[in-house]
Amino acid sequence: MLKKRILPAIAALFVLVLAVLLIRTFMPATDQSAGEAFDFRPDSDRVTRLMSESVRFKTISFGRDKPTSTKELLAYHAYLKKQFPLAHKALKREVIAGYSLLYTWQGAAPVSDTNKPVIFLGHLDVVPVVPGTEDKWKQPPFKGVVADGFIWGRGTLDNKVNIVGLLEAAENMLQQGLQPQRTIYFAFGHDEEQGGIDGAKVMADVLLKRGVQAEFLVDEGGLVTQGVVPGIDAPMALIAPAEKGIVTLQLKVVGEGGHSSMPPEQTSIGVLAAAIAALEANQFPRDFSHTQSFLEAVADDMPFANRLVMKNLWLFKPMVMGAFEGDKQAQAGMRTTTAATMIAGGIKANVLPIDAAAKVNFRILPGETPETVRARVTRVINDARVEVTYDGSGQNGMAPSPISPTQGFGWEQLTSAIRDTAAPQRMIVTPRLLVAATDTRHYRKITPNHYRFTYMQLAPSDLASIHGTNERISVATLNDTVRFYFRMMSRL
Repeated sequence: MLKKRILPAIAALFVLVLAVLLIRTFMPATDQSAGEAFDFRPDSDRVTRLMSESVRFKTISFGRDKPTSTKELLAYHAYLKKQFPLAHKALKREVIAGYSLLYTWQGAAPVSDTNKPVIFLGHLDVVPVVPGTEDKWKQPPFKGVVADGFIWGRGTLDNKVNIVGLLEAAENMLQQGLQPQRTIYFAFGHDEEQGGIDGAKVMADVLLKRGVQAEFLVDEGGLVTQGVVPGIDAPMALIAPAEKGIVTLQLKVVGEGGHSSMPPEQTSIGVLAAAIAALEANQFPRDFSHTQSFLEAVADDMPFANRLVMKNLWLFKPMVMGAFEGDKQAQAGMRTTTAATMIAGGIKANVLPIDAAAKVNFRILPGETPETVRARVTRVINDARVEVTYDGSGQNGMAPSPISPTQGFGWEQLTSAIRDTAAPQRMIVTPRLLVAATDTRHYRKITPNHYRFTYMQLAPSDLASIHGTNERISVATLNDTVRFYFRMMSRL
């Protein structure tokens, strides 16, 4: 009798679960319709030349102990002024902190609570080429060679694409007699690759002192790519409404030194190595929420089986998390990452080291802070011989950003401009946590609406060239970048 009652109940439950799965599977998550094409094409030869010549300015940030080349920065300032005459006539240009550039494009309508300004960020500096890797470049990193449909060189992607794209879009708008209704700011920092302390932070402070409150801000960080999600062939625009925080901790051990013939059980290097091994063996716990929102947003474009899983993560989340095990890109979006990046100790092979030190870099997931990271590191190492301090650069890290809304005026303007730039091709637009850090962090008091995105389409294999070898941008992508900024600013 009991069996007769249980079996129908199980069957009913099965049918109910199946119904829920299917309803959720076929329920559209977001509107991913195609945009509206518009009739604007920049002068491709001119845009290519501008980027090629921009690369030749070696505006390299080596670190806070070795500032960006001031001579190259000032030369690049002069170059921009010469190449964009209409923009430099119509926009107010200010040199902030000696080397950063702040442009103000006054809107046709007065600033008000319903007509707040919009800020676009970029940075003038670039990272150096790793010594000893110069021969691995297919083209010289600072020559701006144009070959095979690409402009080659350091800064093409990070981040002179924003500088050239924004100014060229403004130049074209002015040629057509167009003026935005809203006031627009271009804030180009000179030390983003060093944390933006002397550039972006100072510009943000200047704007704050002037009482500027912006509607939203657009910076680098997101991009267009394809093939990153199995089963989805359409290009995806990844917009970052949030970014991870960052902190670098120094681990230091002080030993007694002496002759290597009479070593202790552990030298200072051995103690330090054990501490690093403990951190790598005890990674931060995973938080799937940011990855989940991304997967749910793109699930409609997946094959049926994948779509069923991704739109029903309430049931399949453990399985999906397991599938991402070992994928470093996926893991970076799910936890605070641990990376031992520098180590020093010892002076001679037969001399016991007195001091040994290492630096460990952490990219902090929302929910953690530099302070909680340091506390956990101390707890995991659990060795009083290891001193854990901030890295001594004068900064105690940066907490993760708040998460900006994925609805409202700023988000809608950004996503519409992306879809219009791609039209008639359909573009999937989705939020994605940025695992790196940008100058956006310094503008939190000016607007709560921060979106990190540059319209540049890169294959997954090209992503490693950002800060890496053979950095390059296609001529077609660079033209699309200009078109995107033109479309966005002409609608403000």
